[in-house]
Amino acid sequence: MADQKDSEIRPAEAIAKESDKKLKKALSLQDLFFLSMGGIIGSGWLLGVAGAAGTAGPASILSWIIGGVIVLFIALTFAEISGAIPKSGAIVRYPHLAYGGYTGYIIGWAYMLSAVTVPTVEAEAEIHHSNAYIYLSAFHVQ
Repeated sequence: MADQKDSEIRPAEAIAKESDKKLKKALSLQDLFFLSMGGIIGSGWLLGVAGAAGTAGPASILSWIIGGVIVLFIALTFAEISGAIPKSGAIVRYPHLAYGGYTGYIIGWAYMLSAVTVPTVEAEAEIHHSNAYIYLSAFHVQ
C-alpha cells in the first residue's frame, strides 16, 4: 500500500463522472417496455391476490388500486429526478445526493439483497402455485 501514489487513489465521485461520460443509449422503446414489465410482474401478484381476498374480501381491490397509485407516483418521481440528474446508478445515487453517503450505501445493499433473493422466492411461489394443478412428486407439499 505504501508503494501506491496518492494520484492513483481516486474518489468514487470522480470515477462515477468518468463512467457517466461513457454511457450511450442502446435500449429501444420495446426493450425498455419489456424490461419494466418484467420488473413489475412477478409471481407475487399471483399469490398476493389470493391472500388479500381471503383476508379482506372484495375490499382487497381497493388496496390494489391504492397501491398502484402509490407505485405510479414513485415511478413519476424517479422519472422527474432522472430528467434533472441524468447519471447512472439512480437507485443509489439519488438517495446519496439527497440524504448522504450512508443512506445510499444502505439502499444499495438492500437493493442487492432483493435482487439476489427475489428470484428464488418467486420460483418457490410458482412451484407452490403450480402444485395445485400439476402433481410434482419432488415438490409436493402435504
